[in-house]
Amino acid sequence: MGDKKITIRDIASRAGVSRATVSRYLNGGHWVSDEANRKIRKVIEQTGYVANKSARSLATGRSNSVAFLLGEPQELLFDDPNFSTLLRAIADELGHKEMSLIMMTTDNEAENKRNLKFLHGSPVDGVLLVAWHRGVHKGLLRSLRQINMPVVVAEYPPIDASLTSYVHVDDYQGAAQAAQYLVERGARHIGMLSGPEGPSGTLARIHGFNDMLESLGHKAIGIEHGVYDKQSGYEATLKMIRHEPKIDGLFAASDLMAAGAIQAFRQQGLIVPDDVQVIGFDDQAVARICEPPLTTIHQPFNTIGKYMVDQLIDLIHGGAPTGTTLPLKLVVRQSTR
Repeated sequence: MGDKKITIRDIASRAGVSRATVSRYLNGGHWVSDEANRKIRKVIEQTGYVANKSARSLATGRSNSVAFLLGEPQELLFDDPNFSTLLRAIADELGHKEMSLIMMTTDNEAENKRNLKFLHGSPVDGVLLVAWHRGVHKGLLRSLRQINMPVVVAEYPPIDASLTSYVHVDDYQGAAQAAQYLVERGARHIGMLSGPEGPSGTLARIHGFNDMLESLGHKAIGIEHGVYDKQSGYEATLKMIRHEPKIDGLFAASDLMAAGAIQAFRQQGLIVPDDVQVIGFDDQAVARICEPPLTTIHQPFNTIGKYMVDQLIDLIHGGAPTGTTLPLKLVVRQSTR
């Protein structure tokens, strides 16, 4: 095409799709098939086409940018690998849709007010809200709704679930799988290291764990709460050993807590998995480099990120709130027999 400026019409012609399809692709990919996505992306890469984002923003009233709002202390973005893993998955998905990401954290009421003020006056199209340690703040969720900000929550919402778009995993089912597997592998004195009290996932995992043990004719020797890190897993396990020295099975609500538990067992002269079997939750990198490698419940972070982005785009385009619950699977390694 020489030096001629490439237009949407040219992209559509080369890709063999309509101009409307190209326009939808450039505005986030809403209602564009995977095949059309691939064709349009290929032509754009070949031609070096760059959309006039300023003009498009004026025409649509949208900025093609969303906020990742972490409702936790900022340092947890680096300390808890789950947050960074999900953030990377979301950033990749937005990149495929040529959308921008703004990172925000909120740790107290003052930060909540500053963030809400920014979001109310900014061109951000929507919010992806994540708070797994403390749980989503009800007031923050209500305030986002009051300013008509499209929002998708990364857990079962604490309020108005039917009015809120969310993506979460089946914590109950995942914990039940862990409990059942420990019993099947011969464990009889089984404990649990739970996450912080508050988030919906914590309670669901406790219920799933207890209900499965009860259905199999067993009862948990104890449940200790931690904060999803290695140190709290270590300390909670030492406390549990003092309470029940015959412990021979443990389900930890995060891989980091499980790693701390294995350290505590080793310090007390207990061998994993010969004396006590351990199952974690998340399937992060630490599960593979643990000694022994950790049997764990796999969380599909890439799928979570994709669903969150897709559901937010749907909301931005006027869609109704949608709730998605994703299944979990057990990954067996050497920390169980």
